[in-house]
Amino acid sequence: MSAPVEKHRPGRASRQASKIGSRIPTLDTKRLQLRAPRVYDFEAYASIMTDDRSEFMGGPYLREEAWADFTQSIATWMLHGHGLWTIDAQTTPSAGFVLLGFEYTDPEPELGVFLTEEAEGHGYAQEACEAVLAHAWNDLGWDTLASYIDGANDRCVKLMERLGAVRDAEAEEALGDGTFVYRHKKGAA
Repeated sequence: MSAPVEKHRPGRASRQASKIGSRIPTLDTKRLQLRAPRVYDFEAYASIMTDDRSEFMGGPYLREEAWADFTQSIATWMLHGHGLWTIDAQTTPSAGFVLLGFEYTDPEPELGVFLTEEAEGHGYAQEACEAVLAHAWNDLGWDTLASYIDGANDRCVKLMERLGAVRDAEAEEALGDGTFVYRHKKGAA
C-alpha cells in the first residue's frame, strides 16, 4: 500500500521539483537514458528493495525504509553533486537505478546498480555503469571509485569484473566486515 508522500501532486511545487530535477545530468547510451528520479519511479524502487532479491543490499526493506533510502540517494545530488539516476530502457521505463552514492558509513563514494526483475539479463546494468563511470572520469574529474559488494552476490561480482574493476584488499581490510570492495580506475577498462 502506498503512502500519500509517494503520489504526484500537480501544481507549482511539482513544477519546481521538475526544474530542480532538470539540473541533474541526463546520460544517454545506445539503449538507455539515465535521468533524474521522479516520484513515480519509487514504485519500481520499492519493488526492488522490498523484495527478497534485495538481500545483498541489506533488504528486504519495509516500504517506508525503501522510501527513506530512495530520498536519501536523491538528496546526495544536493549535497555532493552526484547521486541516483533512474534507468529508462527503450521498452522499460524505470527499469532500475544506478548511482554514485555516498552513504553515511561509506569511506568514499560508490558506484552501485540495481534493476527490476523484468529488466535483468539484457546487459542494462553494465551499459548504465559504463555511462556513469565515463561521467565520473570525464565530467567530475575523478580517477578512482569503489563498489561495495556482498561476496555472495555472484552476478554483481561478475559485473564488476566485466567493468574492469579489481578487488581492493586494503579497502576491504579497512572496512573489516567481509564486504568486497571493487576498485574502478580511470583508464583501466
